[in-house]
Amino acid sequence: GEKTMKTTNRSRSVPDMTRFHDNLVGKIVTDSKPAPPVTPALTQWALWLLSAMVISGVALGMMGMDPGGSLMALPRGSLYIGLLFAGAGLAAWEAISSSLPGREKGMIRKGISLFLLVSVYAFPFFLLNGGCHSFDPWKEFVEGWACFRAISLLGLVPWVLLGWWLSKNASFHPFWSGAWSGASAFLLGSLTVQLHCPNLEAGHLWMAHLLPVAFFTLAAGWLGAAWFSRWRKKD
Repeated sequence: GEKTMKTTNRSRSVPDMTRFHDNLVGKIVTDSKPAPPVTPALTQWALWLLSAMVISGVALGMMGMDPGGSLMALPRGSLYIGLLFAGAGLAAWEAISSSLPGREKGMIRKGISLFLLVSVYAFPFFLLNGGCHSFDPWKEFVEGWACFRAISLLGLVPWVLLGWWLSKNASFHPFWSGAWSGASAFLLGSLTVQLHCPNLEAGHLWMAHLLPVAFFTLAAGWLGAAWFSRWRKKD
């Protein structure tokens, strides 16, 4: 009789896990809010690029542009301007695709994007024969501070705009989403100032036009790691 009582008590203490699981799933489904529709990646990219170009165009109109005193006057200047624009556009696409699950793959596209970014930094050496001039990094930085500051301010607005869009997605790689968005926005800022600046020395381009792009790309990556991962904390 005592053995039968122990067996009965043990069987009563075992919870019904199937019912518990069903109740838990039902509660989660009931309490969960419907997910908003995700804007297609191509639409996000086109809208941001159009907005960023309008911002850059307004800024360039305010600063003024002298085609005879900018890179446009050089035989290969237009090629470099096109390289900056292509790099900004592809970096924006990488930022958006990396923030959408299932769209972050594509090694060939990533390779092309990285190749363009490397080319942006290497091209001034060949474009302006930078190796034939003495290069004083600190001097170039100090003398080019106005360009550095202008690029920082011009890139900030499109980056915040792109970041606002990316924060609505569900990035599994928030650092890379932030870094790509920073590269895109500040490359556009560099492109805008490049069309205005009459200083065509390679050292000036590296320290005043491209250094802020590198700096804010890294900074945007760290900020994006926090900003674009907030969706994981939502109920």
